[in-house]
Amino acid sequence: MERASNQNSFEKIRILHIIDTLGVGGAEKLLISTINNMPEFEHHLIYLACPDDLFAEITKECQVIKLKWHSKFSFIKDVFIIRKYIRRNKIEIVHSHLFISTIIARLASPSNVKFFTTIHNRPSKSYLKNKPLLRLFEKITYKRRHKLIAVSNTVLDDYNECIGLKGPNIVVNNFIEDKFFRQDIKPLSQEKKLRLIAVGNLHYQKNYPYLLDVFKHLPPSISLDIYGWGDMKDQLQKEIDESGLNIRLCGVRHDIEKVLTNYDAFILASHYEGQPLVVLEAMASGIPVILSDISSLREVTNNQALFFDIDDPSDLRKKLNAVLNREVDLDSIARANLLRAQQIARKEKYLNELKLLYLEGNNNNPGIDK
Repeated sequence: MERASNQNSFEKIRILHIIDTLGVGGAEKLLISTINNMPEFEHHLIYLACPDDLFAEITKECQVIKLKWHSKFSFIKDVFIIRKYIRRNKIEIVHSHLFISTIIARLASPSNVKFFTTIHNRPSKSYLKNKPLLRLFEKITYKRRHKLIAVSNTVLDDYNECIGLKGPNIVVNNFIEDKFFRQDIKPLSQEKKLRLIAVGNLHYQKNYPYLLDVFKHLPPSISLDIYGWGDMKDQLQKEIDESGLNIRLCGVRHDIEKVLTNYDAFILASHYEGQPLVVLEAMASGIPVILSDISSLREVTNNQALFFDIDDPSDLRKKLNAVLNREVDLDSIARANLLRAQQIARKEKYLNELKLLYLEGNNNNPGIDK
């Protein structure tokens, strides 16, 4: 899949963005929105393989190319394709996202091209967990001239511990679209019900089996709707049906901003996270967040959430029953969440910080370590 640019922008800085896929994920949504909202640059995008879900959302001013990466055997070929593309299109900045794309992009990029990588998740808990060979690839290809952008302090600290920082680095918090922001919170209804929403792919990281275990011992007045898709769908649905749980798998919604305020609270039981967009989206929507007690989620909320222990299902059961009985002030949490989202997750803030990095690189930028 390839789309040529219609834009005559020879005076603009030329940026090549590289990512694994255009599937519906946090990194992918962040990248597409960045491209669409920075017209002062000439954008090029290369992605390695399917899915193509977000392709239609990319501005027509961006040249887009999909490679046919299927396995490690495509690796060398793609390095040469990208290197040739950089040279032919006089690319001045390369910005990579996600592990495979980053390794390929590093090998393809000449030393005179500015190089940025955004780290979206904790490497020791995700793509480098129990993978010493991949960790070695990361260490070897990561050079001092490469600029690292981490989505949170938790992610940056984890990368430093796992790999070791060599050069410039900065934390730039994720942003969410303006359409998610509400003027005020949605007050918790006095009705003796609790409607929860979870959003995220049905994979191990999100820890949905924990939530199913919790719901086996909750009253029917507490319900959960899960929005997302993934390889655990059939397993989760089977357990929901066999145990008669008050949980629904609702598939993927591309207008989740219209859905969030139908619920009393957002819940996430993840084993690990970087800085999840879905949590910021819920916070901006004015509903409180109920989260696993992990460092990245404490950071994104500034410690303002109802946290629970993912090693102890009874902890969440007790807390949800307390919420149901109105023994917990979720409205105060919702107000703190909304304020926090307004402070750190505005699109304008993110784009201004990224523009400064693109324009000044490592020369006179006060916001990047030297």
